[in-house]
Amino acid sequence: MKLLILITGSTLDRLLTLGTITLGAVSMGHEVAIYATQSASFVFLKDYADKIGNYAGNSSLGMLINGVINGYNNAVINGKFFKWHEMIRQAREIGNVKVYVCTQPFELAGIKVNLGGFLDIVDELVMIGKYIELLEWCDKSVSL
Repeated sequence: MKLLILITGSTLDRLLTLGTITLGAVSMGHEVAIYATQSASFVFLKDYADKIGNYAGNSSLGMLINGVINGYNNAVINGKFFKWHEMIRQAREIGNVKVYVCTQPFELAGIKVNLGGFLDIVDELVMIGKYIELLEWCDKSVSL
């Protein structure tokens, strides 16, 4: 199966979901393409990938969400869990994963970018036309 994952948000819960789905799908023999746009485009920058700590959720779930964040941070420190981008890197090592980052948010912000400023898991800097191509390529699509 060819799976397209569209990610538009930059919160830790979405990024952990992205890493988990990507690694899980590739482990099952599927091909994965990731298209990041809006604030998700920014998390693939080298200087920002490890700074994401906000976990989205209803304020009534605050205690539970804080428990997840603390558990995640402790698991990463103790080598029992991987950062979201490390999961994608692992998936790339065992299967076919491509990462495309939309440059529109950068252009809107007046920021000039090139591939060298991004994590090495990023394959191409693209615009919306690539997303349309990927929709034609994939068997299934999921949005985060």
